[in-house]
Amino acid sequence: MSLHAESAPGDVAPVRSALRGQYEIQRELGRGGMGIVLLARDERLDRLVALKVLPPQLAEHAETKERFLREARMAAQLSHPNIVPVYRADEINGFAFFAMGFVEGETLGERIRDRGALPAADVVRVLREVAWALAYAHARGIVHRDVKPDNILLERGSGRSVVTDFGIARSDFNPALTQDGYVLGTVHFMSPEQASGEPLDGRSDLYALGCIGFLALSGRLPFEGSAPQAILVAHATKEPPALRSVAPSVPPALAAVIDQCLRKRADDRFANGEELADALGKALQAVESAARDDNGQTALSSDDAMLIWRRAAELQAEAAARLESRMRATAGSKQLVATSMVPVEAQDGATAAGQNSTSDASLPTDAYRLRDVEAAAVEAGISQRYVALALDELRASPNAVQRAQPMPRWKESLATRLFGTSQRTLSVTRRFAAAPRAVLQVLGRSLQAAPWSLALRDTLGGHPLDGGVLVFDLPAMVDGNYKWTWTRYGVYVPELRVSLAAAPGSTKACEVTIHVSLREGLTANIAGYGIIAGGGSAFGGLIGAAIGKKALLLAGAAIGGPALAGALLAGVAVLATAGPLYRWEIRKTEAELQAALATIDVAMRSIDIFGEAPTPPPPRPISSGMDSFGF
Repeated sequence: MSLHAESAPGDVAPVRSALRGQYEIQRELGRGGMGIVLLARDERLDRLVALKVLPPQLAEHAETKERFLREARMAAQLSHPNIVPVYRADEINGFAFFAMGFVEGETLGERIRDRGALPAADVVRVLREVAWALAYAHARGIVHRDVKPDNILLERGSGRSVVTDFGIARSDFNPALTQDGYVLGTVHFMSPEQASGEPLDGRSDLYALGCIGFLALSGRLPFEGSAPQAILVAHATKEPPALRSVAPSVPPALAAVIDQCLRKRADDRFANGEELADALGKALQAVESAARDDNGQTALSSDDAMLIWRRAAELQAEAAARLESRMRATAGSKQLVATSMVPVEAQDGATAAGQNSTSDASLPTDAYRLRDVEAAAVEAGISQRYVALALDELRASPNAVQRAQPMPRWKESLATRLFGTSQRTLSVTRRFAAAPRAVLQVLGRSLQAAPWSLALRDTLGGHPLDGGVLVFDLPAMVDGNYKWTWTRYGVYVPELRVSLAAAPGSTKACEVTIHVSLREGLTANIAGYGIIAGGGSAFGGLIGAAIGKKALLLAGAAIGGPALAGALLAGVAVLATAGPLYRWEIRKTEAELQAALATIDVAMRSIDIFGEAPTPPPPRPISSGMDSFGF
């Protein structure tokens, strides 16, 4: 997918002109003391790269230019999956630059600022990958010297952590360059020896990584303050607080690892990145153990395993349908071929794969280990993400997962014939020109307030900013300005799900999708139209009998034939309108979902203009007979 340039500051235009013919500048990614980072397409190799450009006014300073070029030379020596690769370092038309691999996602700093303290398991995975990357660099004589959250990239999709910005790295382990009074490194993450200007080795980076872990797990820094010099003195002389003293919920094993990273003496810390990664690995096992269900569930019954496989397959099929719909809307005639997606009808493959899973003598004969359930699903082509979502659903509400399972084939066939459509899901998506965090906050306020009045029931699959799904219950009709008439009482949908995703190619835009399952309401609709058809047949039969009775008086004929004909005609007429009426209800439901998203858009624009969202109107209660029917 091509990325379009966003509006960029005027100082990017000369760079675009200078590099034209070799790099096509797409947009700005960020900027700092050592230059501007731009997203560009390498025209010769046709790939996206991140260009770090040193402006000419800074390149005039020999020491600044040397530091800038040293970053490229040092990073180019490193080839590791958790270190951003450097492809080229050059100077064209007065602009010194180097081209790096482009990692689409966000920084760890952005994630912490957006979400606050992060789940322990997520923090451990990030720290381990960064520890491996630093161990690799340290083994080659390179100390990063500026390890901080904003220099750790989190790749979207894979979740891989990638270290970047070796701009002040040194390979000779000498003290920082301070002749000009410039402090190299970020004060909140500096080791005591770096703050004191002493010789450094790789253990200084591990101290910084401990500060990052402290921040990610507690939401605060070991030493805080507004004066950089005071923070430097604190790092050099004061003992940091124990992690569990400020974040008691952090598992003890993990807190002990972070506390050891923050020891004042380098000799008291971990000897190297591999040792730290090993300790984090052991802590991760403790974290995962603590995250299990209260009953210590490590296995699923065969029935639950079947539910997980079927539901995961359905979720993946729904995601494929939403993606295909979006692609058709944005690409016109282009068609999406989702060869890896497993439709609901292919659930037998998952079952067969599950039967080949590794057995465990310690488990009942009808039980499956969770990892075997996941492995069987992946083998059948179902993404592990949808297995996790299905598992979250099962744990949150087993009955909801049961209701979401496919109906018997005969009922599916009947519904398709009756309603003239095989559509079982409905999704609407809207793009917002704002960061996901800001949109999420407005979304929560707007949709949970009157007149929409949604009630948040659960979050599945993690935090919404990390791909989790918000599950909302729809309100009953108690408001005169009721907004869910066709969703709740037309297609009989009791809940809807909302997900956010960063818009491709932009950190300042996101897409919100509202998704509903029409399957839960099929039985009610079939029954409803059946009752109407039955009532219509009875009414038609009475009319036919009346006509027959009159004819009998006139001609002496029997009344049975006209009564039967009237009943059949009335029943057929009702059933014939079921399909068009049901599809009309789906369109009305889609309009209600679109209106909900439009409300978020209005609130976002109101905040941009007035600094606050519009005040929703107060609810006006009305009497509704629908509540007496259990709605």
